[in-house]
Amino acid sequence: MVLILRKCFKDGSSSYGFVYGQVGDTVTAPDWNPEPECGNGLHGLKQGNGNWYYLTGDDWLVIEVAEEDVVDIDDDKCKFRTGKIVYRGDKEGLHQFASVMATDSRSAFYWGREIGDKEIMIDRVTDSDWAYEWAKAIGDREIMIDRITNCRNAYWWARDIGDREIMRERITEPKWINDFNKLPS
Repeated sequence: MVLILRKCFKDGSSSYGFVYGQVGDTVTAPDWNPEPECGNGLHGLKQGNGNWYYLTGDDWLVIEVAEEDVVDIDDDKCKFRTGKIVYRGDKEGLHQFASVMATDSRSAFYWGREIGDKEIMIDRVTDSDWAYEWAKAIGDREIMIDRITNCRNAYWWARDIGDREIMRERITEPKWINDFNKLPS
């Protein structure tokens, strides 16, 4: 079984009109097609991983789905045929799922920023891009600074956060060196 994270509006509807029920209800796509493309299924983020901009609505949903009923569309979302709603409510209730959700850097950043559970999510943010975003939006700079491993993020860190002398040695590509040298003192 896998968990799918998504949102719905207060009336249970999605942005495309499908109506989700309450905890304990089974939901099934009326137009299921297992092709890995948008449409013809119910959509969400498998284990909370993917593009959090797709999560719109008022209520958070966690839906338990048999793994064979899940089709990854891309790194942004998945779709599924049928599943059981195991949670519907506000973000506070999602804490019970933190140990198994948002396991990639991008999703861990969004979970930490939107839901909380920062003490769990912080160790999952290992990618340089998301370490920069975490430090800028959430904090924990002393932890995230060592995760800045590419020139672009080192430049952005120097520009937006500080620690210029530390970041100077990480900026090795001519474009970023040039931009770094143009920063005001």
